[in-house]
Amino acid sequence: MITQQQITSSQCCPFIEHGYEACSKNFTLGRLDQACSVCFGSYKSCSMYRQLVSISRTTTLDMTIDGQAIKLRPTGT
Repeated sequence: MITQQQITSSQCCPFIEHGYEACSKNFTLGRLDQACSVCFGSYKSCSMYRQLVSISRTTTLDMTIDGQAIKLRPTGT
């Protein structure tokens, strides 16, 4: 069983607060131990994490103001 101390002292997936539907299936009472060990532990081994990282690295937002391109970056929620 994973303790609260282990959860707070471990690294957590940076995408956890975004509410992705593919991730939410892990957050059920029956799969809570698995979700905690992956999402609050070895998240870099998660296939969904790797997919989201590859998407976020290839996606850029561009905006033009007065003919000058301004590169935008995500700022959070």
